Amino acid sequence: MGEPRIHALHGFLGSGKTTFARRLERELPGMRFTSDEWMVALYGQDPPADLFPVYHSRVMELMETQWVRALELGVPVILDHGFWTRASRDALRARAGALGVPLTFHVLTVPDEEALRRVRARNGLEGTMYIADETYRRFRERFEAMGEDEVGVAVGTLS
Repeated sequence: MGEPRIHALHGFLGSGKTTFARRLERELPGMRFTSDEWMVALYGQDPPADLFPVYHSRVMELMETQWVRALELGVPVILDHGFWTRASRDALRARAGALGVPLTFHVLTVPDEEALRRVRARNGLEGTMYIADETYRRFRERFEAMGEDEVGVAVGTLS
């Protein structure tokens, strides 16, 4: 088993985060925490928009208790979440520092047209979070790419 380390994936919807997370999970090996999978397992593929923030917060809290325990046991963790805002990335940096664990951000980018095509294609798959085109566009406005002062490892294009 590798050293305890946090591998956090930064990218928007359809950028290939989960594909990369699954590959990293096997290669390290490590333990993968994919928030969309937990959301679907607990609340279904298309939870009500008004309850989504509450459900998402619960999932993130539950996952954190598990990934922190994995780190305590010496297991590398892969956080397949997106970390769309600078504030969320800064919070994770602070958490990693408090835990005394190294943190690597893996940055995934893909043109919007391709990302939306991927999202539409996976909408038809069982066990995936449904994302309507309008939701994609609304969420896109909330996405903050990494700043020039932030350190991340660029990941090549994934299919």
